[in-house]
Amino acid sequence: MLLDRLYGTLIIVYWNSIDFFGLFGRLPIKEKLPGGRLRILIFNWRDIRHIWSGGAEVYVHELAKRWVKMGHVVTIFCGNDGKSLRRETIDGVRIIRRGGFYLVYVWAYLYYMYRLSGNYDVIIDSENGLPFFTPFYAREKVFLLIHHVHQEVFRKRLLPPFSWIAMILEKRLMPIAYRNTEVITISPSSKTDILDHKLTKKEPHIVYSGVDLSLCKPGEKSARPMVLYLGRLTGLKSLSVLINAAKKIISRIPEVRIVIAGDGPDRPRLVKLVQKLHLEDVITFRGHVSEKEKVELYQRAWVFVNPSVIEG
Repeated sequence: MLLDRLYGTLIIVYWNSIDFFGLFGRLPIKEKLPGGRLRILIFNWRDIRHIWSGGAEVYVHELAKRWVKMGHVVTIFCGNDGKSLRRETIDGVRIIRRGGFYLVYVWAYLYYMYRLSGNYDVIIDSENGLPFFTPFYAREKVFLLIHHVHQEVFRKRLLPPFSWIAMILEKRLMPIAYRNTEVITISPSSKTDILDHKLTKKEPHIVYSGVDLSLCKPGEKSARPMVLYLGRLTGLKSLSVLINAAKKIISRIPEVRIVIAGDGPDRPRLVKLVQKLHLEDVITFRGHVSEKEKVELYQRAWVFVNPSVIEG
């Protein structure tokens, strides 16, 4: 156990040392573009290839690749899961990965100040619990992207004093930092929540999450009743609620099957809960699934369930 922790610490030190020396290396910078085309810099916690990527990463990437098709240059600066390249281009979108769970915020500031400043026209600052507070140091026009308010998440998922600090940063400091910033969100419910918490005095703009209709089409349902959850397996998603409710469902619909697709840090605990309740024949963990498999699961499912604490 001690060796595992030491190894993990050494890995973090190693990767962050490389990120430090990367401050003095070359980055793909574009000169100002003609014809009204923009150089867009997105600060996001993770990217589409991150091992724990979810809906927020899909949302950002789908927008980014469409902007690339329109002729703009888009760069996403995000954290690295330790399994991805430090720099990569996906669907024409340039990805720069530095830092990890928390240090990405530090590296975002340092890389902007020393390598990225003045090389972009627009910055999109994504708030995944905490934003990057770019208005404090960036010169470009900034848009703040908020998927949902995290006050309840902090209260339930973090222990004091960390929950208090996170809540203060979002509730008190963020409105000050972004007081002159246009805010983007993804749904009317998130917009209402943002205004109720007074996170901005400006009315947020809604840019809805889209659906690729060339892929997402009706299909044949499974022969037996099938309940589906598809997403990350984290405490925030409250999947224990679904698992604990399974026996009540079985009592009314004995032939039902429940499929949990996706992966995440909460999976071992959820598997143990299923075993404890002797539901192995009813509940199946599919793990990570491909985009094609996602569509097939949605087509076959009779019901989709999302017991999450909060979503956008």
